[in-house]
Amino acid sequence: MSWKTWGIVGAVVVLAAAGTATALLLRGGGTTDYKTLPTCEKLSAAVAGKPAFKVGQNVTDASDIRGLHPAYTNIRCVTDDETTSVEVDLYQASDMDLVTAHKYADQQVHDGTWRANNIFTRDKLTELTPDITYGSLGFANATCTVEQVKHNAEVMLTVPMPKTTSLEQWNAQCKQIAQQQMPKVIKAAL
Repeated sequence: MSWKTWGIVGAVVVLAAAGTATALLLRGGGTTDYKTLPTCEKLSAAVAGKPAFKVGQNVTDASDIRGLHPAYTNIRCVTDDETTSVEVDLYQASDMDLVTAHKYADQQVHDGTWRANNIFTRDKLTELTPDITYGSLGFANATCTVEQVKHNAEVMLTVPMPKTTSLEQWNAQCKQIAQQQMPKVIKAAL
């Protein structure tokens, strides 16, 4: 074959590879927003010990507040004693700050990904990765909470912790929960 023929073959291979990559991105490999909430049964199956969950909260169409649309859906699944829970929050575009129930200070409409990240950064937990944090939201370290943000979703897992003799042991156990359980919960949630 001549160098021109090899050049054409090479160009076709590059274009085919680019087309495959584009097709993968269009199928959801990019920044696709999540639209539907999982069931408590599906979330339970992803948590160690498969706890019996009931719906603790379920917001599927939040009512407007002072003329602002929350653009937010949520499900919180809890055990009867409320020591174990999984919460999935989905955000869409809106100008409403859900923490203050007023317009964002910058008066802008923000997309769901920005809003999920904004909420995610409010809890001051230990960073495992830029999108996963873990720690205790209580004072007694009786529970371990792991949060993960992905596109327009924030997922929070809270599990009870055994009594430990040191803060270092507690931290190591909570980190292990973040590393081992959270990937399963995210897969079930989204």
